[in-house]
Amino acid sequence: MTAGDPLPIERLRITIVAAPITGVVDMAFGQLKDRRVCLVEVEAGGVTGLGESWINYPSWAHSERVATFSEGVAPLLLGGDASDPGAVLRLLTERLLPVGRQAGGIGPIWQAISGIDIALWDLAGKVAGQPVHRLLGGTAAAPTVPAYASGIGPTDVEQLCAVAMADGYRAVKTKLGFGTERDERTLSTTRSCIGADVELFADANQAWDVRAALETMPMLAAHDVRWLEEPLSGDRIEDLQKLAADGVLPLATGENIYGIDAFEACVDSSAVALVQPDLAKSGGFTVGRAVAEYAASAGLRVAPHCYSSAVGVAASAHLAAAYDHVDWVEIDVRPNPLRTDLLTTPLGWGGGALSVPEAPGLGVELDPETVARFRVYQEERSIHDR
Repeated sequence: MTAGDPLPIERLRITIVAAPITGVVDMAFGQLKDRRVCLVEVEAGGVTGLGESWINYPSWAHSERVATFSEGVAPLLLGGDASDPGAVLRLLTERLLPVGRQAGGIGPIWQAISGIDIALWDLAGKVAGQPVHRLLGGTAAAPTVPAYASGIGPTDVEQLCAVAMADGYRAVKTKLGFGTERDERTLSTTRSCIGADVELFADANQAWDVRAALETMPMLAAHDVRWLEEPLSGDRIEDLQKLAADGVLPLATGENIYGIDAFEACVDSSAVALVQPDLAKSGGFTVGRAVAEYAASAGLRVAPHCYSSAVGVAASAHLAAAYDHVDWVEIDVRPNPLRTDLLTTPLGWGGGALSVPEAPGLGVELDPETVARFRVYQEERSIHDR
């Protein structure tokens, strides 16, 4: 099989892996009680591409995702031509998003399609003998991309900051939205631990209305927070515009925006300074590339959101390596074997930067022993099932 040949899609495999955690991870909207990942493998022309579909929330998301893949995606995908990931994405969105709208939720549909798109770009890179960042137009030799440590707070702040500093991160992001007193304690402890020279970001996970966010801004500014992510409940553009007009901090959002039209509207609004597509949620590389290019035309910076496994981190790194205006890759530093142990060769790291794999495709391979240890479900569909 060589680049340019048809790539008939022969097989789709979905694997759910789950790793236990100690205690829970608190968010402004709920708790994470284990680490779950939906791995997506697409085989075409004898080559297998690897992707990831985000299933952190709700706790039953893995059950929905398996059904969406087997009943919704597979009948449309199998037998198609994988040589054009963008065409596959258009087919899937045209056929499945109307169903998602009728069901009252397009997010899970986009998240499933995201896993397919990442896998198809990985597959295309393997066929072409090129890493994905080069397929996207990147030209840097042996690229590295700066990363920031996320997942700091509201618990274990000192320990997580110590991990981040020991690993050489030059920026960290705190979790807020737990009340003024607790948020102040998180910010104060974080700044004390990381010092004045490390950048500090904050994520409220849509915890506030406009008034509450404006009241909180001075506290954030006092701790030299550089940007505030998803401050407002509902993430509505008109509310973000009000906050941007009256607030004192640059705003960031994007992880819960679906579709290039919605991203373009966000960019055009001038409400945000930083755009954050999540490749495992909002459309994979095909949408991520379009968002990056549209943001560049408007003079905005991009920092992919990523609360995923090592597969999602690798995908974010390839997008960042392809564009000069993509500033950061996000890495959650809480203990997570699906980030640290899932690959045969861990992602390279040093000096606050992630080394982008140079092997074809994503440049990563799943470690079969780790997958077997954490696998809770696997389902496969092939062209012969149609």
